[in-house]
Amino acid sequence: MMWILFSLILALKADSDIDSVRLFCKDLPQEQVKCTAAPLTKNTEAVRICSETQADPCCRSNRTVLVECIPKYGVICIGENNSTPEKWFGNRMAYRKEQECRYVTGYDYRTALILSIFLGMFGIDRFYLGYYAIGLLKFCTFGFFLLGQLLDIILIATQTVGPADGSDYLIATYGPILSKVTMQNYTYYQYGSHYFKDEF
Repeated sequence: MMWILFSLILALKADSDIDSVRLFCKDLPQEQVKCTAAPLTKNTEAVRICSETQADPCCRSNRTVLVECIPKYGVICIGENNSTPEKWFGNRMAYRKEQECRYVTGYDYRTALILSIFLGMFGIDRFYLGYYAIGLLKFCTFGFFLLGQLLDIILIATQTVGPADGSDYLIATYGPILSKVTMQNYTYYQYGSHYFKDEF
């Protein structure tokens, strides 16, 4: 009899613990959530591009992709479609969030670089990337007397000049992708043996 009473008290305490939680799943630390892009099931061009390159197939022009987030087993929080807290078991989505990604529209990096090396004096590389006025100017001046061609080879090789529509290059899976390092309000500096956040 005492055992049944003890089990009933534990069950009621567990329910009251769940009801006292007011933490939304979207506010959980990254270690307690697994976020992945929704799988593509159709055999489309997006699936081929994703499997053969460093592109994200559902990436939008604002350079974000919508991902589904699943809390890990045993986490108690309030999901996107719920108003009450519940215990999650790591098997269904709790919320969606936007994550940064590489937005590509089909301009191949190798093609642009080869066009710049061999046909850059005629402006073909700039025509390919969508810069028609600069391409026409390079064509009329023989690549700014070959100086513009040399400059464009360097700019395209370092991925400083990209497609005119603002997208990234389509690069093979193990290709030479470059990431720009920038400073912002959340940049951490290291001076000596101490780390601190510098606010601008």
